[in-house]
Amino acid sequence: MAVVQISSLDSFRSGRRLAALLRGHDEIAAAVQAARAALQPVVSSDHLAAWDEAVHSLFAANLGAAVVLGFLRLSERWPVQRPADDLVAIGRTVSDIGRSAGSRVAHALLTELSKVLPRLAGAGELTAVLAAFSQLADTGPESAGLAIVRLEPFLAQSDGESFSAWVSAGLRASGGRAARRRAYFALDDPLSARLFAAGRMADDYARLEKRLTATALALWNRKSRFRKLAVAPTPVPRRTSLAAGFIGLPETFPGFEGEGADAIYLAAVAHAGAHLVHSTVRFPVGRLKALQIALVSLIEDARIETLALRELPGLRRLWLPFHTATPSGQATAAGLLTRLARALIDPDYRDSDAWITKGQQLFAAAADRCTDPAISREIGGLLGNDIGQMRLQFNAKSYVVEPAYRDDNLALWDFGDQPDSPAETIELAVDSVRIERRDDPAAQSTDDNARPDETLRAKASAVTLLDGFPAATYPEWDYAARAERADWTTILEADAAVSAKPFDLPADTDTMRWVTRLTRDASIGRRIRHKGQRDGEALDIDAAVAVTIERRARNTGEPRVYQRDAPGPRDLAILLLMDLSQSTADRDRRGRTVLDVERKAAAIMATAVEAANDAIAVHGFSSDGRDRVRYLRIKDFEEPMDAVVRSRLAGVASSHSTRLGAALRHAGGYLAARRAFRKVLLVLTDGEPSDIDVPDPQYLVEDARRAAQQLRRRSTDIFAFGIGEGRFPQLDRIFGERYALRVPRIEVLPQRVMQLYAELKK
Repeated sequence: MAVVQISSLDSFRSGRRLAALLRGHDEIAAAVQAARAALQPVVSSDHLAAWDEAVHSLFAANLGAAVVLGFLRLSERWPVQRPADDLVAIGRTVSDIGRSAGSRVAHALLTELSKVLPRLAGAGELTAVLAAFSQLADTGPESAGLAIVRLEPFLAQSDGESFSAWVSAGLRASGGRAARRRAYFALDDPLSARLFAAGRMADDYARLEKRLTATALALWNRKSRFRKLAVAPTPVPRRTSLAAGFIGLPETFPGFEGEGADAIYLAAVAHAGAHLVHSTVRFPVGRLKALQIALVSLIEDARIETLALRELPGLRRLWLPFHTATPSGQATAAGLLTRLARALIDPDYRDSDAWITKGQQLFAAAADRCTDPAISREIGGLLGNDIGQMRLQFNAKSYVVEPAYRDDNLALWDFGDQPDSPAETIELAVDSVRIERRDDPAAQSTDDNARPDETLRAKASAVTLLDGFPAATYPEWDYAARAERADWTTILEADAAVSAKPFDLPADTDTMRWVTRLTRDASIGRRIRHKGQRDGEALDIDAAVAVTIERRARNTGEPRVYQRDAPGPRDLAILLLMDLSQSTADRDRRGRTVLDVERKAAAIMATAVEAANDAIAVHGFSSDGRDRVRYLRIKDFEEPMDAVVRSRLAGVASSHSTRLGAALRHAGGYLAARRAFRKVLLVLTDGEPSDIDVPDPQYLVEDARRAAQQLRRRSTDIFAFGIGEGRFPQLDRIFGERYALRVPRIEVLPQRVMQLYAELKK
């Protein structure tokens, strides 16, 4: 039997325990002796004792000889330049993971770490990876093996901290459900694939965002609103998308790097801007097939680019290099469409195909009507009939617009409510909406049993009609991982439904008189300085010097040597954000609900602020998971407080949960677009952030706090009223003690809101 040699007093006890434990296990004892001999010259006695304990823990965990021998071989080859603490941490972590997830997973982790160790050279990278696997083994041991095999490909293009963030995101996204965890770590979940890809590639969008904003303003004289699109979880590459006034750009265009990436982003922004300027109507889908939709969209792309080139001929040098189709292209429908796209923009391109020649002739014949979008439908329809007779295959699921700088064209189409539309028509719109996932108690769970592709299939109108249009995605702050989850929440935005009976203003005449007097007596805005006055609060130095010079020159004039500050024009923008979660339906002792009082406060404040010539918008929100944050526009800044707005106010209802951070970010975007001297976001809520997919109560609190801090850094004032008898312990944490106000008696909310308005106007 091999005997473990004890080389120092510091490690004597641990070595003796280990030797006793290994008595009768000759192979392992010999490997321990070899590993200790290799480590002894390069590690201290304290580290050697800690290493003995790690080996002891591995052996005592009964994980099998393969696991222990694997750790000993790693120890024997341990790089001199790496700290011994890392080796000890690996041993302890593998032991803990083995107890939770089994010896097979422990052995797989050791094998993987031995391969990727050189890539985990940064400070804290190995620690982050080990902590991630420990957390996964504790929470979802069935998925630990799936995550281990992803480690090497992930680290090939990223770092350990990003891998840890990907694991943490999976645990949060799964909501404690094993089937969802398995799908996530097997990369069968589109979210997982997107985050996995995002963690391994550069974010060209973030690098170029400011330049793209300036480019759009210079080309089209309009300030465009951009948002980042997630990496597509399928082999089909993502294209630019126009929706709800935003230009959505992918994080990266695969295959384009460096100057090539810069060029394609600039080309994409120029093309999207041409759509915003020249695509003035939306085409009804009707019963068009997917191929016909693609053709009409292609002609519309050519039409708006032709108009843009008339104004800015230099754009041809930006767009033309991406048109690389040749007459020898494959004889498929998609191939012909790519060649036609080039034929309509490149005057030097010649193609022998009769169908493409016909397309060129039809487009040239309509040149004098190029400002009319109807020509796109006409030419596309004629060419669609011809290509349909060729019997060429067209796969709507795999079709992607070419060249790559062009957008997906979904914004050109009005899909409407079409229950009888062919499935292939609706599938073109799937990428522009986030599909609802709901467990059906009477059937199988779509999340756990359906194939990933099938969980994405739904009619585009289903989500749009029920919850609103997907307007934006926002990050969310994970306080535990200290990382922002990019594109983690989705805002579904819509105008509030109109009720048959409008919400009547309160009959409390004393309150209304007080409100009217209040708004007329106060003002806010830039102070206007009037100089050269006969009287005033301060001396006008320039005028005083001028008068002194005139007097010494023996010239007499009127001594206007004072200056006076006067209030400027009213310049205040307020966005009143109403919490519409289910708890606002709770009643007090008199039968009043929190939502009723919110409506009353909103109606009074909107009427008063409008009377004072200030700008106010009234919006509401609720949430049903991170993919369904419902955001309702009740009154926009430019709308009067009329019967339509009061009908919307009467139509809002209580439902679902309170994902406050996402709503704050979206409301902040509306305020950022306003030109005002002071911008105020006022939140009315009866509780603290919560949602169905977040078990940790502190998670959404910290995210909302971060959102509030970010808005304040952008010069937006934020106040919140906690309505009801609750203590609201986290309200101060989110908004700050000075800005979190309590209203235990819900009936006095309108007065408290107006008192705040009065303070804002002082």
